[in-house]
Amino acid sequence: MMRRTAITTLLILGMPEHLVRKISGHSTVSGFFNRYVHYAQAYKEIEKVHSKLEVYNV
Repeated sequence: MMRRTAITTLLILGMPEHLVRKISGHSTVSGFFNRYVHYAQAYKEIEKVHSKLEVYNV
């Protein structure tokens, strides 16, 4: 579980995918790694929406 969290966190923080793959030992064809990339992208999109909504929070 900690490995998954670390991979997702590194991607969210902007570390390049190829470096995270190397650190985590995933191959370039790893389907599991692509799942982490999608989670990180979704998180970034949610953060964008959240920051826009904060403007309306009084």
